[in-house]
Amino acid sequence: MSDSGNNQGVVIDRTGSDESLILMTSSSPAAANFVQETPGDMFDAPNGAALIHACNCQGVWGAGIARAFHERYPAAYEIYRNHCLIYRDHPVTHVITDLHGEDPQPSLAVHHPLGTALMIPPQQSDFFLHHRRHWIICLFTSENYDGCVDSEDMVVNHTFAALQHLSGQLRGSTQQGSERRNERPQRLYSNRFCTGLFKVPWDRISKLIDTVGLHINVYHPFQPSKRRARPVSVVSSSETHHD
Repeated sequence: MSDSGNNQGVVIDRTGSDESLILMTSSSPAAANFVQETPGDMFDAPNGAALIHACNCQGVWGAGIARAFHERYPAAYEIYRNHCLIYRDHPVTHVITDLHGEDPQPSLAVHHPLGTALMIPPQQSDFFLHHRRHWIICLFTSENYDGCVDSEDMVVNHTFAALQHLSGQLRGSTQQGSERRNERPQRLYSNRFCTGLFKVPWDRISKLIDTVGLHINVYHPFQPSKRRARPVSVVSSSETHHD
């Protein structure tokens, strides 16, 4: 444990007691659902899991779920921040797919790390804080944050490119062989990323996940059941009594 784009879909799964990632080219129907949603806390994911969240490219985890990541994984945050600063000082462009044209194709030039994914291995000092060995996966889905967040359509484009980049990295790590099983994430977990401060409807994001073909366990807060209140009977003072 340290302390310091590909368009082809990938399926990540687990069989039996085998903790390794199983990858196959995605040949499932377009309607296949790779998102498994359940109420709960993403940060309770087991050791070896990867926690996915959407990030800006400015090196800031200052609000929303990003702030929670900053508090729980300060060492991972420093890696993320340094990654952003490197590209700020040395700009590099790459081309991603514009999903909203009549014929979607790689046609948008953006600056790194936008539209990419950063996989951060578990950090020893973070483990001492909460005793969980979690990978942190940063999807760079907006250049800025707060009032300067990218438009909804642009966030969708960037998220699709970042998920594709993530799938390629996971496929490459799995092909390195089972002897390196502990050097890669075992399962993928997330919240409903991009739906908070980036303001994208979850159905748009979940469709991207299905298109790329990544099995992700998505946690959302417990929703208390809504029970209809029973009508309160009005009792006159002449009918009241005391035991």
